[in-house]
Amino acid sequence: MKFIKSNLAKIIVASLIFPAVMFILAFVVKRHTVSSYWQMLSDILVFVIAFLLNKFFFQQKINWFNSKNWSAQLYTAMPAIILIAVLDSATLTATDLAIKLRIIVLCLLVGLAEEYIFRGLLVSLFLKLFHNNVLGAVIGSSVMFGLIHTMNLKSMPIGYVSGQVIFAAAIGLLFGTIYVKTKNLSIVILLHALRDMFPMFSNKLMAEAAKMQFSMSSLYVISILFLITLFIAYVQLKDFKLERELF
Repeated sequence: MKFIKSNLAKIIVASLIFPAVMFILAFVVKRHTVSSYWQMLSDILVFVIAFLLNKFFFQQKINWFNSKNWSAQLYTAMPAIILIAVLDSATLTATDLAIKLRIIVLCLLVGLAEEYIFRGLLVSLFLKLFHNNVLGAVIGSSVMFGLIHTMNLKSMPIGYVSGQVIFAAAIGLLFGTIYVKTKNLSIVILLHALRDMFPMFSNKLMAEAAKMQFSMSSLYVISILFLITLFIAYVQLKDFKLERELF
């Protein structure tokens, strides 16, 4: 009973929310046409379950918004903004680029659900588990964020999924650092949504992405990206003093 109430148990439960909901919905979705509306429903359901679990079980404070020191918040977020801008720049060359409200809403819901769990909940829980070791908490939540992408093994080869896992962990390092330093979950939700949505505005780019093959060279590049983001997180957090009452 004591273990159930421990921070480690809460971390495990929080990390399993996404795969559990996806597993349950898979039985329903297979009887229907899979669409973006089903994806929206699943993200709403994940968020609602996580929200209720936090209210009655995790009991972690979520810092949704911070209106103070916008210049400092922007400075902290700049590495992530630059990375997302570079990654999304290919979208600007697409001839069939079309902004769609449905995609914007979908990506905002994905960002809401994933950031609420992996930054809002898990960063706070790892802070308690690691006795306020901020870098350790950011790394821990980022690793869990990366591992959640192993769910894609059911439809993608292991090499390709390995790249997704490492890339997600790299992005998670930047997002976790932003959340800890800015106390503003809204920023990382928006950045997450921007990263996801722009490639989806082009059917051509999405079709090309679906045909991408795994290569060791791409895995090396993603691994280097992970090391770069780890270094950025270390530099930004090494002298950071956590204000305990905020988490």
